[in-house]
Amino acid sequence: MKYHLPTISQFASLLVLNITNALFQLLLIPILIHNTDNDKLGVYFIVLSYSVLASILVNFGTSQTSVVEIRKAGNDEEKKYITAEVIALRTIPFVLAIVVSLVISIFSKNGIYFLLVTPIIFSEFINPQFYLIATYKINKYTLYNLFLRIGALVIVYYSRNSNNLIEIALITIGIMMTLQHIMYLPSVFLKKGTLQKIPSAQKLISLIKMHSLVVGNGLTVHLQQSLFLFTLPSFATPIFISAYGFIDKLISSFRMLVNAYSAAVMPHAAGTHQEGFEKWIKLKKQQNVVLSTFCVLAGLVMFFFPDTLVTILLLGKNNQAPFFEEVVFLMKVISIVPLLIALNVLNVTELILEKKYTAYFIAGLFILLVSFTCIGAFKLGMPTKFAAYYPIVIEGTCLITYMVIVNKMRNEI
Repeated sequence: MKYHLPTISQFASLLVLNITNALFQLLLIPILIHNTDNDKLGVYFIVLSYSVLASILVNFGTSQTSVVEIRKAGNDEEKKYITAEVIALRTIPFVLAIVVSLVISIFSKNGIYFLLVTPIIFSEFINPQFYLIATYKINKYTLYNLFLRIGALVIVYYSRNSNNLIEIALITIGIMMTLQHIMYLPSVFLKKGTLQKIPSAQKLISLIKMHSLVVGNGLTVHLQQSLFLFTLPSFATPIFISAYGFIDKLISSFRMLVNAYSAAVMPHAAGTHQEGFEKWIKLKKQQNVVLSTFCVLAGLVMFFFPDTLVTILLLGKNNQAPFFEEVVFLMKVISIVPLLIALNVLNVTELILEKKYTAYFIAGLFILLVSFTCIGAFKLGMPTKFAAYYPIVIEGTCLITYMVIVNKMRNEI
């Protein structure tokens, strides 16, 4: 059987991009762990999770839908219309996210941290990745990202003795991301003639209705983790919160890598999907084998060598033994999670290609309901140690839910 991998250059660039972003967090966290207390570290993870949630809202599903639409565009003029629709769709959510951040910064105990992530939110507003991926121009973006991430790490490292290390880390991340995306404004959103193609109010309302289902799913998916992280302080110790936050970032890193592969496949998948159902099924099975093999190997390392892996990730054993032991325990428990994520990513891709946005949204709501049920159980007294299994419950539910929806959709064809 011949395996169709993504375009080598495209895949390599997206892989490097997501590995860079994943490694950045994994290298940044040890610096913070070694140089700040667990309470502030827990706040860092919560605020960073909030910034991701706000970014999903601002993106408004454009990363999922616009790659496919631009690949289908017949000429540059059509691409300009799609790009103009993207910036129009993101404007209202961006303003809303900034207002919410400002309100939280005024009334929350740790409000300053929420204010410091506004540059991250702005960087998502002008994020050009959808266009670069669809037009196979992601290479330079990946290189810029690498240098800027290294620069951010250097700044945080040399500020490690500061009492405001968390604040410095948050603002540095946001500024570097914003600078990177500003460089692409002239060639994407400010490209000649693009802003003149902003959709009419009627067209924008139609686009909002369609994308609201996509962004609704994105928000519910992230809320499954964010709400749990936000709720942890009410029943867990600071050490567990910090350890779980670290593991949550590790899971996010795997998701980044899997999504990088999926994004690289997407343009080819869109074309294959148009050629017929049988060809799409064949491609999906091939890609699942590739993804699953990688994630099974990663899971085996996490299960059998958690101590070694955590020591490497923390750049040496942390001087807080309880924290280290908690991370090792969590690492072993969630070792199957990467495989669950990998097996589900192309189910999501299939729903996007079929434009089954309502089913996509309903799936997210159902999984969020499962999340609320789990949170309620812990609030009612379930032992904290079972919180370690929360990622397995959620990712397992995601896989089963999307498989049921996809199979039902196929039976209706």
